[in-house]
Amino acid sequence: MLDIYLVEGLRGKSKQTIKTYTFCLSQFKTWLDGAGTSLEDYSRTDVQLYVNYLVSKRFAATTINKHWSSIKHYSRWAKKEETIEDISVISPPNMLNEAPKSLNRNEIHKIIREIDRSGNVRNFAIVQLLINTGIRLNELVQLDREDIEITERKGSVTIRYGKGNKERKIPLSSETRRAILKYLETREDQHEALFLSNRYKRISERTVQHIFQRYDINVHAFRHTFITKLVRNGEDFSIVQALSGHANADMVMRYAAPNEEDKNEAVTNLWLTD
Repeated sequence: MLDIYLVEGLRGKSKQTIKTYTFCLSQFKTWLDGAGTSLEDYSRTDVQLYVNYLVSKRFAATTINKHWSSIKHYSRWAKKEETIEDISVISPPNMLNEAPKSLNRNEIHKIIREIDRSGNVRNFAIVQLLINTGIRLNELVQLDREDIEITERKGSVTIRYGKGNKERKIPLSSETRRAILKYLETREDQHEALFLSNRYKRISERTVQHIFQRYDINVHAFRHTFITKLVRNGEDFSIVQALSGHANADMVMRYAAPNEEDKNEAVTNLWLTD
């Protein structure tokens, strides 16, 4: 039944949504198997106990809600609406009051410097692209060579498989253009993918994550940093929204919220001026 759902129930959904729902439902199925039931026979009590189980494991509220959303969607498709009635789910924090974790200037310079010194032109092109466009990890790995346009004085990257399957075009800085061209000069293959693994296959999200884990950096921090910098520079929210691919303007507004560094700096500078 799960196989049928993945084909029919998720038709029209974005690749990222399909990936998320598939993972969440596989986790739910494993839990149900351990509880002596299945995706065909679970009850409302099973759903509530599973949600309680996720809470007991101290998963973030946003993670719990992803699991809950996948279960709701599946239950409605399977015509088991009674299993999701009046489920008590932990409320997620108000994201608009929380600024996402971003990197400061020194951290950005350090990662660029260290990867440049490593001599790996592919990784250097990747870090420049992430920092200067704010694209999502899944958007990065899906890029093809044809998505990059570079002329003598300008360039752009086209995101064809953004969230919600919305396409957008982002200008490329001179440093990003240079890094990409340097990498492509080393390529003698005809593979359509922009970035390849060491096995000459399209690079995976896991490989990119592993690259930056060596430097103790979460890949998503680059996106947060890009958007935060735009907001702090006073760019119009419509421009930030267009560049970031956020469908909801409220999601952009949270980058204007103060972070811990802002608060610490405010207290430190409290008595430095009259």
